[in-house]
Amino acid sequence: MVAVVSFAVGASPLIKSRSPSESISSRMSLFRQVLIYAKEGSPKLVDGRWNLGQSESKLGIKLSPEETKQLMACTGQIMCETPGVHDEDEDRVGVKVSATAVSVLRPDLLVTAKHVFFDGKRAKVSFARCSFRSYLHRKVAIPVLVEKDQRKGYVLNNEDFIVVRLKHELEGCNSFAINDSDSSLREEEQILSVTGQQLHTLNKISGQEPVLAKGKIRKVFEGVLGGPPFYYAKGVLGGPPFYYADIDLDEGGSGGAVFALKDGRPVSDDEGHLILRGISVAFGPHAKDGRLYSEERNYTIIVGLQAEFRDLVKGKAHKPAAVEPAPCSQGGAAKINVISESVPLTQSETLAPFLQQYACSREATPDRKARKANANCAGLAKGLKLAASRRVKEKYEFTLKNDTSCAICFTYNRCNDYGCWDAMVRLSGESTLLAGATEQAPLIKSPQFCK
Repeated sequence: MVAVVSFAVGASPLIKSRSPSESISSRMSLFRQVLIYAKEGSPKLVDGRWNLGQSESKLGIKLSPEETKQLMACTGQIMCETPGVHDEDEDRVGVKVSATAVSVLRPDLLVTAKHVFFDGKRAKVSFARCSFRSYLHRKVAIPVLVEKDQRKGYVLNNEDFIVVRLKHELEGCNSFAINDSDSSLREEEQILSVTGQQLHTLNKISGQEPVLAKGKIRKVFEGVLGGPPFYYAKGVLGGPPFYYADIDLDEGGSGGAVFALKDGRPVSDDEGHLILRGISVAFGPHAKDGRLYSEERNYTIIVGLQAEFRDLVKGKAHKPAAVEPAPCSQGGAAKINVISESVPLTQSETLAPFLQQYACSREATPDRKARKANANCAGLAKGLKLAASRRVKEKYEFTLKNDTSCAICFTYNRCNDYGCWDAMVRLSGESTLLAGATEQAPLIKSPQFCK
């Protein structure tokens, strides 16, 4: 247990000096200053960001015409505007916030950084005043639709993502794919960053095409606190992985796409869709321009598109197929009985209070110097308690029972900590289906006999 707690405190970027329950914006610089890494072996500062059209000559990245069109059509910027201020160049209201967003799975679905819309728990913009412009059609502003289940803030840094819809599809966008594996990117693996226009660059950026940069994954974090073999710490907080990388970034780049590189090319699936592996969200609070990458100061932060993040994106992209109702020889209406039973807490959840107590106990830090080094134990306990409580609230195990001899098709609302979506289920005649553990009863919609 000593190893578990000391690792969680020492390795987590969230708990160096403040409580993990604080807003990400209080711990990280959200692209409010330029961060350009000093390149090893270079006598002067070199900016690693270039226009899409310069990707091969400047970065050695080879892109096919189809991949270039994907990046142009499926990458762009979300702009949330305030009335009364005019932009002379484009004759429209002034921009309040701007960030990169990318289309995933469907041409009307976007992922981006959540701090575009929220400052921690507090909404900072009016969702009705946000629109998206792709680089392929820069003059076409499409309203962004933020669904109700996405209208909530976030606490921890690997929660800094949001899935939103567009009022209509992006023209010409062959949306990016997502990785179905839960395997993380590896340390030292090469990656490609694709973002909208950023505020400060040393290179001349046109503003008419995406901004590309190449770098490496330098540190991998599984969930929020550590990872294997520290299962207890991971089990308490969990969530998508996140990474430290050495990508040059600035304001406007948050929410940008991150792809894995193999032999100088971004990895794609069998159908030619580039596979999104994560989004850029921030860099370290003490990052200093012109210095080499360091785990203590100079690092860019990427949220991995896995686990809960991936499930939410896939759920939002999925449209249940229309079910053609059929009669049942028994007659009557389709019927499902929902039987709920309470579920005992998991081991990690019962362990959470012990971790809180132990993290701040005198036995864990027997001498004064050690206690000072672990001064953030109260913050750790608060974060553990907060995250664990979100996963313990009134858990029930739901069993669906079909009393008829005919198969019943229905949709139900499925949720995780980051949002909800509809899932389609087929329940065969005179059978039961374990629906799994959830914090609330699934809302069953339109049960009917399957055709």
